Amino acid sequence: MRHAAAAAQPSTQKRTRGRGQALVETALVLPVLLLVIGGIVQFGMLFWAQNTLTQVARDTGRWAATQQVSPCANGANAVVTQADLIARSSSFLGYRANTWSGPATTYPTTPRPNEGVEVAWTEPSGTLTPDDCPPVDNSTPWFVTIRLNHTVDIFFPGMGFVCGGAADECYLSSTTQFRMEPAP
Repeated sequence: MRHAAAAAQPSTQKRTRGRGQALVETALVLPVLLLVIGGIVQFGMLFWAQNTLTQVARDTGRWAATQQVSPCANGANAVVTQADLIARSSSFLGYRANTWSGPATTYPTTPRPNEGVEVAWTEPSGTLTPDDCPPVDNSTPWFVTIRLNHTVDIFFPGMGFVCGGAADECYLSSTTQFRMEPAP
């Protein structure tokens, strides 16, 4: 009898140790696993925001390439208004209505531009128009260049490394250029 009781005791200890070992392994692996999953989710959200920003820039550029204003007080503000309308109707992460309602700046702005819209119409020679207005007619091909700048908040604490820094927001930018064809 004694022999049977002694043999039963080590197996009970083994099970208890196995449970404790699994708990320690889980405690070591879980934070790393949550960090990886959080990084994947955050990267996916930023990828979605960048794709949406690029689509808004393209749609705004297509609209701007069809515009002819004569006389023009400030055609760039019409582009800002249109970009705001397009951004509001899209599923744009972190965009609030009228975020881009301020005046447009002339493209390119250096250093890093603020949140907003940059626009410029370029003559075939490559010079920017001084008043940021579209051409009066399409007798020659012009180019319209639009850059949209947007910041997206980081949702998971400590995920600033996804954007290349320790900030709590990511800076996104998208530039597009369309050729304004001359009338046939």
